[in-house]
Amino acid sequence: MTSSAQPLHILNLARWYPNRTDPMPGLFIQRHAEAVARYAKVALVYAHGVEAKDAIPLYEVDYEEKTGVRTARVYYRLPRLHVPLISPLVGLWRFFRANIKGIKRVKLPGERFDVLHVHVLTRLGILALFYKWLHGTPFVITEHWTRYLDSRKEFRGFLRKLLTRMVVRQAAVVTTVSDNLTRAMTNHRLQNSNYRVIYNVVDTAFFEAAKKTALRSETGRKELVHVSCFTDVHKNISGLLRVVKKLSEKRDDFHLTLVGEGEDLEKMKNYARTLEIPENTLVFTGLLEGKILAETMAKADALVIFSNYENMPVVINESFALGVPVFSTDVGGIAEMVNDSNGRLVPKGDENALLVVLNDFLDGKISFQKEQIQAFAEKHFSMEAVGRVLLEIYNEAAKTPAL
Repeated sequence: MTSSAQPLHILNLARWYPNRTDPMPGLFIQRHAEAVARYAKVALVYAHGVEAKDAIPLYEVDYEEKTGVRTARVYYRLPRLHVPLISPLVGLWRFFRANIKGIKRVKLPGERFDVLHVHVLTRLGILALFYKWLHGTPFVITEHWTRYLDSRKEFRGFLRKLLTRMVVRQAAVVTTVSDNLTRAMTNHRLQNSNYRVIYNVVDTAFFEAAKKTALRSETGRKELVHVSCFTDVHKNISGLLRVVKKLSEKRDDFHLTLVGEGEDLEKMKNYARTLEIPENTLVFTGLLEGKILAETMAKADALVIFSNYENMPVVINESFALGVPVFSTDVGGIAEMVNDSNGRLVPKGDENALLVVLNDFLDGKISFQKEQIQAFAEKHFSMEAVGRVLLEIYNEAAKTPAL
């Protein structure tokens, strides 16, 4: 425990994080770390397994200090041979070793961490629990994974469940991105008396883009935008395209921009051609990030999400920061955020319901107050707002008994 005059020292252990092979995973974790770095001394460790065919050492530590976060990305070589039982154990051992090497790299001389923050269970929770037993350091958990949801049914295995329950029970605080995810976890008997919901941080580029009113489209058509990882079983982009096809058969006063990349991007492009959607009705941009993504979304009149399952997509936070309403399926925790003041919800997979909502919006039957939507986002999703909430959680955790 530190005095009020001294900043807390926080060690983040991230299961997902932007890395040299993919800049997208765990951006929300990176932003959480950057948000609290305004108020505390923050370090972060991320271990990433690399296929043995790639010429890398057994362990390679990539260190940087940026935006107040000391970060060690540790790349470790996965086992060359795939031997049942043995190879997974070797891979697991290397994962833990990689994290330990990362901790040693980010730790300052004589530094003692006040709180560990685990992002995504279960492996890192086990590491944090051992660290607690060895050093008396409390830990906090933030979970983002959809695997606990009934629609996913991916939280399986006796040992996994046993270890996860033990880790969750020992955490000082457990945070999730929605009440829906909290309920899903407790339904799996992941019990802790101190669950909290904490929002994802919105990149400051979105708040800056919101100030540039000239970014709004001047085509005379309503601009719709969809942003996702282009995995159709998850995001149901094919369903969205079918709705757009029906919409285009009756009107031409709208345009859809689909942003992102992923395993089904080319498949969705081909599907749009198969549906014979007019070329001037939609465009696939590929991956957009940062300022360019923010300015693209700022031109939109509405964000459209048609997912089959979700937790709490950060793109909703980003859309609200721009004052852009959201039309979405009622899945995961989205109903906790989207209401009639900032969007509309439709049942999962209900293409006719989405078609009705979009028609009403284009006809002017549905309207929203941009400034009201932006004010909500500023209050809840800014770096300052989320950073302060995290700091409160860390201060509370630091006061918990060591064992």
